[in-house]
Amino acid sequence: MKRLIVVLLILAMFVLAFSACGSQTDTPSGDKETGEKSTSGGNTAKETETEEQETKIEPNIPMKYTFEGEPSVDFLVWYHTAWEETVRMYRDIVSEDWTGDLVTDAVYVRNEDIKERYGVEITMDKFYLSEIPNKVMTQVNSGSMEYDVVYPRLCEVKSLVTGGYFQDLYKVPYIDLEKPWWDNDAVNSLTIADTLLLTATAINVNDKDATAALAFSKPACDEYNIPYFYNDVNNYTWTYAKLLEYCEQFGEDSTGDGQMDEDDFWGFLGKNDVMTAFFHGSGSQIVTKDGDEYYFTIGTERDINATDDIISFMNQPFFYNHHVTGIDDAEYTKLFESGHGLFFWMRLDEVTNMRGSDVQFGILPIPMYEEEQRQYYSTVSKHTTGLMSIPKTIEGDELDMVGMVLEALAAHSYYGLMDAYFTQSLQYKQASDEDSREMLEIIINSRVFDPGCVYQFGDSSKGFDAELQGLGAKKGSLSTLIAEMQEQTEKDIDNFMIAIED
Repeated sequence: MKRLIVVLLILAMFVLAFSACGSQTDTPSGDKETGEKSTSGGNTAKETETEEQETKIEPNIPMKYTFEGEPSVDFLVWYHTAWEETVRMYRDIVSEDWTGDLVTDAVYVRNEDIKERYGVEITMDKFYLSEIPNKVMTQVNSGSMEYDVVYPRLCEVKSLVTGGYFQDLYKVPYIDLEKPWWDNDAVNSLTIADTLLLTATAINVNDKDATAALAFSKPACDEYNIPYFYNDVNNYTWTYAKLLEYCEQFGEDSTGDGQMDEDDFWGFLGKNDVMTAFFHGSGSQIVTKDGDEYYFTIGTERDINATDDIISFMNQPFFYNHHVTGIDDAEYTKLFESGHGLFFWMRLDEVTNMRGSDVQFGILPIPMYEEEQRQYYSTVSKHTTGLMSIPKTIEGDELDMVGMVLEALAAHSYYGLMDAYFTQSLQYKQASDEDSREMLEIIINSRVFDPGCVYQFGDSSKGFDAELQGLGAKKGSLSTLIAEMQEQTEKDIDNFMIAIED
């Protein structure tokens, strides 16, 4: 009976996929220059949902089409052995059958609908993340059309972009990058020299799962009589200072042995990634786009002040850094699940990972640096996601088919898969309050695709952002780091720009 109910609910949702509008995703939450809220952004999610329900958006493609032969759109994606059994492994591209899981069932229905309308099969192969660049290079250099769509992890994508291995998505037939199922923040940040070689799309939940956020413990709030933090977020008082106030007040040596360890209650459970996430949360970026070029823009007085404050925060007694202590990701998550922290830094995939536990938690965006900022920003991790690209050898009739199918998949996903993702992320009793849904929409609609992180500009193998990430643990100085790395970083950007133009 439960299976039947799930099937009927999913079918009902997708009957509406091309006749009504669901929750908004992949749209900008505000003007990143002015800090003003957009009329369609995550910070006005309830107003936006009402507006969208009144306006249906159709893809500008045939609703049915017959391609010759036995067509398929073949995806190539990365995997990591340590995460092979987790939601990081592209649950959003292929689903073989009904499972009772909202996200994978939404993928199954979407793909079956595309097969019915276009006669096209959706297939997927996975290779270890370090193998993906060679697979793509071999395909392009040999003139093969083996894979139509590829997802290198962002950590491995730079050589493929500068080497000219991808199609310009602006030139792919049928893809309309102005439609809301193509992530506007990604399109704007990663378009350079009038060229877009990779982007985020509603086809995927993987990049949403890779977005930085905070969780807070509801039992701890109840015990200490702390109001849940949703009003702070909505009133734009959710800042570093506010977070610091709570962490200082409620982190404690629970065991009374004079030292903080895994048995105590921490104000904040975090890792080195907090440095980059909070830096972006302040509205700053390592590299920004001005006109049609990238520039190294880190280093203003505000950047320095924000970074110093983040470093100070990460070295307070209430801050538990799991990279420093050396415990693995699973143990780190269990600390929060077992009631050892008020706040927990996470990527959104942890919401799904924690569904098997009893921890009651709420979801919050990364805090602003100051109230005057009036805008939240959420980092997308280069470590746990890739963005969609099309190999250069996909051309002619094949490219026509791929463009039409991708546009259809993205439009269908915008109304169906995204609703399933939001619903599933919050259907568990742990994070089931409606306020957390609004927070989730704010987070998804305020994402940062910093080219400095995506392309790892800098003189280290991991780029300037990796050095920035390490400052929190090292108590380093941003001014010193800039002095050491600016010249090489700017040279790296210049070489990147020449490669793109070529």
